[in-house]
Amino acid sequence: MADALPIQSMRLIGYFPAGAIRTQNYNVADIPAALLTHVIYAFANVTAAGDCVSENAKDDAVNFPPLAALKAKFPQLLVLISVGGASHSTNFSAVCGSTATRAHLVASSVQFMTANGFDGIDIDWEFPAAADSANFVALLQELRSQLGAQGATDGRAYLLTIAAPAGPKNIDNLPLALIHPSLDWINLETYDFAVASSRTTNFNAPLFATKGALDVNDAVNSYLGAGVPPDKIVMGVRFVGTGWQGVGPTNNGLHQTVTGGPAPGTWDAPGAPPSGSFGFQDIEDNYLPAYTRSFDGEAQAPWLYNAGTGIMISYEDPQSLTAKAGYVLSKQLGGVMIWELAADDNAATLLNAIVSTLGSGTGGAGSAQ
Repeated sequence: MADALPIQSMRLIGYFPAGAIRTQNYNVADIPAALLTHVIYAFANVTAAGDCVSENAKDDAVNFPPLAALKAKFPQLLVLISVGGASHSTNFSAVCGSTATRAHLVASSVQFMTANGFDGIDIDWEFPAAADSANFVALLQELRSQLGAQGATDGRAYLLTIAAPAGPKNIDNLPLALIHPSLDWINLETYDFAVASSRTTNFNAPLFATKGALDVNDAVNSYLGAGVPPDKIVMGVRFVGTGWQGVGPTNNGLHQTVTGGPAPGTWDAPGAPPSGSFGFQDIEDNYLPAYTRSFDGEAQAPWLYNAGTGIMISYEDPQSLTAKAGYVLSKQLGGVMIWELAADDNAATLLNAIVSTLGSGTGGAGSAQ
């Protein structure tokens, strides 16, 4: 095993979805800031004209004041604004395809960042196609340039990161050797290898492959092989579990055909279609007591199954997250990113499992890295 990075250089980053105050009853005051180095606020939207705007101005009006108070209380905590996201990436391609609108988006994003007290920008374009590659590079280079100019004016450094794909087809569209020099780090979305719409149950984020499935290790090695420095790779973990219904009992529901679609999730609104999304507190309270827990030693991943309900759930727990944090240390990566903070339990059990492996120094970053 290679020597690990010094603990104080480890980043521990949590995404905070703006709408969690409504959909999950999770507020800025609930963020375990003492354990984190960075919070990424999700999301700001991109308009067809190339403006960076609030996704939901009412949510932002509720969230921004306590976010400023949180930063004042925990000076080590840096907070970035994430621009885009899976639901707000539609306009990236057209906007970035024009030099003028791309420059306008960059200027608008920097203005949104400074006006609202953020410490940097995270670009979450899901996902650039092959035809977007050059424009994606140009977007990041222009952002780095304008953030540098703004930082010179303000007497400080501003961060620039991206949320990046883990699937090989999307990775192939990224000229990583040209991308990473503009970035402080990459938030690698090493999860969603199986999703609620999948027709066969599998692990959401296996550390290593089983039965030829995609896995975290292959994704990380793709970025390393493309020349991205290890300390610029922040490995993502998904605190949200994924569940399916209509699953047969063979192999306790793993690798089985799904006949019922996504299972009813933790935060589903009454009458809404099942999402298949599960929070860890819900799993602890309502599924672990009545379901069979299994653990795959190769994948380093747990799952739950109940033959009576026909529900199978792939999720993270302290055992799997301890293995992943150990992997981060062994590969000398730059830290761990969490999607999303609201999915942990009330005791921050999942977050604490990561901290206990990476070390308490993760909470000590106080300047741009």
